[in-house]
Amino acid sequence: MLKETALLINKKKGVEIVKTDDSSRISVTIGNTTLKPQGHPTSVRFEKQTAHVYLIMDTSGSMVGDKLEQAKNGAMDFAKDAFRKEYAVGLISFNTTARHLCEPTYDIGLLKNQIREMHATGSTNMAEAIKMAHDHLRRPDSTQVIVIATDGLPDNAHDALKEATNAKKDKIDIITIGTDDADQEFLKRLATRAELGKKVTREVFSQAISSASNLLPPPKSITKR
Repeated sequence: MLKETALLINKKKGVEIVKTDDSSRISVTIGNTTLKPQGHPTSVRFEKQTAHVYLIMDTSGSMVGDKLEQAKNGAMDFAKDAFRKEYAVGLISFNTTARHLCEPTYDIGLLKNQIREMHATGSTNMAEAIKMAHDHLRRPDSTQVIVIATDGLPDNAHDALKEATNAKKDKIDIITIGTDDADQEFLKRLATRAELGKKVTREVFSQAISSASNLLPPPKSITKR
């Protein structure tokens, strides 16, 4: 009788490799699916693909005061939860121009410093910010997401929608959270799907940004034989 040994990889995701003394009898179980060799030795290698998300934060003049503080708090909570979901988090702010503040990172201290330094001034050049995030997310082998937090309409809604469409063509998901003068229908059009575009009251703006982490898709993974 062949002796069996089992190695459980990531119990939460239900991935199990069972190997007998006979190398041709290796099976891999993922949830309810089992991969088995067909009459010849096989080898299985798991490759975890990376996941990246950019937080795009509105820092236009209308965000001054409590709204910007809410956005900062929400951004910090979002990042912490995104880390737990195995996402690296990048940061871009936008007012009259867009500013690239941080490449996707797992360093909460670095993000915290950049978030703290954000201040409100100028207009709302959302299109430039989306394009900037898109340019930094040209990673076809990774899960890619943009989360936009804003309190109003952009300087040029047509250009913002155009840049969002370009990003979505490259399989980048877009999640939008708006408050105050933001237009809910515009937020839905900007997002990958209508349900990923949400407008909330100012009082829960921070919570809505933080909760956007619940909408992040699971990082992709591939299995190779």
